[in-house]
Amino acid sequence: MNYKKSAALFSLVAIPMAVTMIPNSEVFAEENKEKFSYYWDGNYYSSQASYVEYLINQINASHSSFQYNLQLAHNAYEALTAIEKAQVSNAWLLMNYLNTYTNNQTIVSNFTAKMAAISIRNSTFIRDVDAASRYYNALTSLEKAAIPTYLVTQLQNYKDRISEMKAVEERFAALNVLDSNYQANYLSVMQAYNALPYDYRLLLSTQVAEKIKEYELYHSVEYNRQVAQTVITAIGKLSTVSSPKEVENVRNLYEKLTTYQKAFVTNSKELVYIESVLKNPHLGWDPYYYDYDQKEEEDSNEIQIQQNGNHYAIKIPMTDMNRYSPTTISVTENVTLKMNRTTIPGVNNNSVVAVSLDEVVGESISFYATLLDKEIHFSNYVDIEVSGLPRNAVILRMDENGQYTAVPHTKRVNKYIIKTKTSGEFVVSTQNVTFQDIRTDGNRVQIEELAKRKIVSGLSTNRYQPHGQITIAQYSTMIARAMGLKATTSSSYVDVQSQWFESSIQSLLEAGILESKKSNYYNPNQVVTRQQAASIAVRMLKAAGVSLPAANLNTVPFKDWNKISQQDRANVAIAYQLGIFGGKSDGTFNPTAKLTRSEMAKVLHKTLQMAKLI
Repeated sequence: MNYKKSAALFSLVAIPMAVTMIPNSEVFAEENKEKFSYYWDGNYYSSQASYVEYLINQINASHSSFQYNLQLAHNAYEALTAIEKAQVSNAWLLMNYLNTYTNNQTIVSNFTAKMAAISIRNSTFIRDVDAASRYYNALTSLEKAAIPTYLVTQLQNYKDRISEMKAVEERFAALNVLDSNYQANYLSVMQAYNALPYDYRLLLSTQVAEKIKEYELYHSVEYNRQVAQTVITAIGKLSTVSSPKEVENVRNLYEKLTTYQKAFVTNSKELVYIESVLKNPHLGWDPYYYDYDQKEEEDSNEIQIQQNGNHYAIKIPMTDMNRYSPTTISVTENVTLKMNRTTIPGVNNNSVVAVSLDEVVGESISFYATLLDKEIHFSNYVDIEVSGLPRNAVILRMDENGQYTAVPHTKRVNKYIIKTKTSGEFVVSTQNVTFQDIRTDGNRVQIEELAKRKIVSGLSTNRYQPHGQITIAQYSTMIARAMGLKATTSSSYVDVQSQWFESSIQSLLEAGILESKKSNYYNPNQVVTRQQAASIAVRMLKAAGVSLPAANLNTVPFKDWNKISQQDRANVAIAYQLGIFGGKSDGTFNPTAKLTRSEMAKVLHKTLQMAKLI
C-alpha cells in the first residue's frame, strides 16, 4: 500500500473543520502550546509530533468516533514537517487505520450497490439476496460494523420473508388430495399464504393457481363421479372366481381415491365382502349379501356421522329433519349444524342430504352439502355453531381465489353462529383493522367492526374517509358481503352489466332490497341519500325474515316530513321506530342529504344487528 497516496486521498474527503483547525505547524504549535506538554519517558516534551502521537492513540476502530478521530489525527500529521513526521513513532498505526478506513469505504460502497440491485419484482430476487448475504457473512466483525444498520436490517427482512415464503411453498408442495386431512391442510396453508406480503405472494402465484385448481377439482361433482366410476366398474367385475391379485388391484384403485371420491363408490361394501371371503373361504359365498346389506341400510333413517381424522361425513335423511323448526346435528365437540327441511329446495321424504365437514380446531371449518350429487344452494340460512374460539375472533369465508371475504355471523355467549346459504370454507381471524382518520369519529367502533369482517374497506391503506359519500354500487357491494347474497342471473341494466358491482346489485334486486327501475339504466354511481338508506335498511330486515312493526306515520316528529318522498315515507317511519335513523339537531330529517361513509357504517351495523347477522 502506498501510504502517501492513501493519506493524500484521505485528506481530500476530510472534515473541513478539522482542516482549518491545523493550518500550519507554526501557528498550530503556538496556539496549542499548553496541550503539547505531557510526561513521557521520564522527561517533559513540548512538540507537535508528540501531540500527533497522542491523537493517533485516541483512535479506536470499533468506536463510533473512529472516522472523526482518524480525520483529526491525519490532518494534524499532514501539517507536520518532514522532520517532525519522522519523530511520530506510531505513524505506522495511523497508516494502518487509513488503510482500514479506505477498505471499509469500499466494502460499504460494494454492499450498498448489492442492496440497491435487489428488487422483489426481478426474476433474480432470491439469487440477489443470497449474494448480498454471502458477501456480508464473509466480512470481519470490524468490517460488518462499518455497514449502515438500516442496510443490515433490510437484508434480514428480505431473508425472513423469503424463509416464510419458502415454508409456505413447501407446505403447498406437501398437499396431497389423498390425505384424510387434505381440506384442513389446504385451508391452513392458504391462510399462511394470505398472511405473506403481496409481492411475496406473487412469487408463488403459479404454484398457488395449480393448487387452487386442484382443490376445485377435489370438490367437482362431475370430475369426482367420473374418477369414482372407474372403481365402481372394477369392483363390479369381481366375482367368486376372481384371484387375490385381481382383488388387491381393485383395492389399490379404491385407496387412491380421495375421501370425497370414495363417497361416490356405491358398491364399496361389495369389495370388503369379497376380501373377507378370500380370507375366510370356509364361510362360503352369499351372492345376496350386498343386497341384504343395502336393504338394511335403506331402512335406517337415523342421521349418520362418520369420522376420519378431521373429516366428518354426515348423511341426513329428510324423514329425520324438522320441517320448520331447526334440526340440530352435533357433528363435533365444537361444531353443531342447524337446518330444517324448508331451507332445502327440491326434497322429498326419500331424499338424503350428504354433508362433508372438515374442522381445524380454532382455525377453520370446511362445509360442503350435496343433494343427489349436486351442491345445495339453501333457500334460507343454515346455522353452523362453533365454540372454543378467541373472544375477539371474527369468521371469514375463503373464496375460490383464496381471498378472505365476509360471511354473516353473530356471537351468542361463547358460541359463534355462521349463517350461510352455500357450502364454503370458513376461517377464524383475530386481526384488527384501524384507520388513522376515524380516531375521533363517533362511529369508530362500528367502522372498525365492519372492516374487521371485510364488509367495508378504506379508500387507502390507513384512511377510511368518514366524511366521504357512498354510491349505490358501493353500498350494494357492502350489503351483499354482509348478508352473503349471490346473484343467480346477470343484470338487465346497461350501466350495470359486466361491471365489478353487477353481482351485488343484481343479488339485492333479487332479494327485494333494491327496487327495480323501468329504465334500461340503473344509475349505480348515484350517491345514496338518507331516505334511500332508510328504505334499504327496512328491506334488508324483511329479506332476513325479521318481523317489522307497522309504519306509524303519526309518531314521526320530523319538521320536514313533507319533503320525504311518498315511496320512502313508510320505511323512514319504520326506520325511526326501530332506532336505525334519527333526526338532525334542528328537528329535521333532511331526506335528500347525501349519506356519509361514517353514517353508512352506523346504519349498516345497526341493521345487521337487528337481522342477527352480526
